[in-house]
This record gives sequence, C-alpha cells and structure tokens, in this order.
Amino acid sequence: MTAFDVRLLGDANVDAYIALRREMLADTPWSFLATPEDDVACDPVGLRARIAQDQNDIAGAFDATTGALLAVAGFGRMQRQKVRHRVGVWGVYTTPAARGRGAARAVMTLAITTARGWDGVRWIGLSVSDEAPAALGLYESLGFELWGTEPVAMVVQGRDHAELHMALEL
Repeated sequence: MTAFDVRLLGDANVDAYIALRREMLADTPWSFLATPEDDVACDPVGLRARIAQDQNDIAGAFDATTGALLAVAGFGRMQRQKVRHRVGVWGVYTTPAARGRGAARAVMTLAITTARGWDGVRWIGLSVSDEAPAALGLYESLGFELWGTEPVAMVVQGRDHAELHMALEL
C-alpha cells in the first residue's frame, strides 16, 4: 500500500486533472462515454466552473512523495428538485502504474464520505463497464449493488460494450 494524499481537487489541480483525463480516455475508452474530441472535462474553463459549484467535486489521490495525481473520482449532486436526494459518480480512474495500491478505494471513500455530509442525500449511483471487473469488485466491496445492465451502452471501435448500473443507499 502506498501513502496517498487524498483531497478534493481545486483550481490549482486543473492542469493535472486534464492530463489524467486525457490519459483515461485513451487508456480505457470503453469505460467513459466521452471521447477526446467531445470531452467537456478537458476544457480548463469549464472544469474550473464545474468544481467551483457547490456539491460538485472531484476527489484526487496524490502520491505523497512526488505529488503526482494518481487517481480521481468525480461526483455531484443531481440538480433537479425531484432527484436532489441522489449523487452521481463519474470519471473514476487510476493511472496504470498505481493500480492495485488502494488509490481508487481512497478517492471513492472520500466521495462517499463527502456525499454523506450533504443534507438530504440518500443514494449514490454510478455505472461501470462490463470490461472493468476490478472496478466492479471495488464498488461491490464499498457496498454498491447492481440494479441493471444496459447491454449496448456504447460502441467503441465497432465493438459493443455494456454498462452495469449500481447504487449505494446512504
């Protein structure tokens, strides 16, 4: 297990996040709906505005020695009145060199803990690719339960990929 500095990203972390975001879209394209050409999270102005919003955050795990951003998990409260009791998780990723060392668990734990502190939040939801069994196992170990499968959620390079939908009751 490696020591991590786990915290919510701020304005100073935008460039590091965008670099990691570009890596994730190239490394595991079947795990993310965005492509490098249409990804709004790679726009520095838009990203700064997003993380400046209340109850819309990105948790990051930084290497305690080098300060490098190793893992991230975006999460935010649903905005419409009827669904404000829900938080959605998006963009969970760990750089390959840091996998298996607890970084994804650390950012997901911070996301869950933070969301629990938001008044009225009762559920956290996420989707995970059927191509990501390690991520599925992590989410299950954190208490998320599978509630449905979207068989052809996306097509990447001519190949169909399913998304598994999961939820955690707080």
